Amino acid sequence: MVRILATLILVLSVGSPVAAAEGARKLEWDDLVPQAEPLENPFLSLTMDQRTDFEILIGILDMEKRGIITRVNQTYEDGVEIRHKLESDGLDVDYLLAEFDRLEREVAKRNRMAVGALDGQTVRIPGYALPLEHDGTAVTEMLLVPYVGACIHVPPPPANQIVYVRLNQSYKADDLYDPVWITGRMKVQAANKSLTYVDGSAGIDAAYTLDGVKVEPYEE
Repeated sequence: MVRILATLILVLSVGSPVAAAEGARKLEWDDLVPQAEPLENPFLSLTMDQRTDFEILIGILDMEKRGIITRVNQTYEDGVEIRHKLESDGLDVDYLLAEFDRLEREVAKRNRMAVGALDGQTVRIPGYALPLEHDGTAVTEMLLVPYVGACIHVPPPPANQIVYVRLNQSYKADDLYDPVWITGRMKVQAANKSLTYVDGSAGIDAAYTLDGVKVEPYEE
């Protein structure tokens, strides 16, 4: 009797997919991004022309670093002239280069961060589905992204703006790329999935995993 009662309690606590969907928390994509202090950005004080010149200089230095150009290349000489121009404006170019690296690392770190409070919650979130495993139009695994074309174009959205979805039942859609609502249990569990394109494939990082129990066509 005790074992039967315990089993009944477990079943009732898990509930049915319908009950889970009805009690789901509705999420916006901003809810997947942890709150953080604003970044200190020294580039805000630069003029538009200075920002443009600095971006060009960053690109030239990156090409030199990757061996695309050498220091005897005309493009590299253009970079030297840009540096002199910025320094003549009173800017500390070495400081700005170091700050650019710092900001780039911090942004990359924040893009991987997830909201821990979402772990284990039953949620309902809208988005566009990029099929990973499917049979025709019947989908079992997908990446959910916030806007159409995400991950198809480079670069993909941040990891905390991509959700890897595993469906407990396949979902058959008229058009695999139509927006949908997905309800399921959210996990703060990173995943790297290979997404196939017409001309190849790429590994896509997702900061969340969603075990989906219900998929619906998107409606406001």
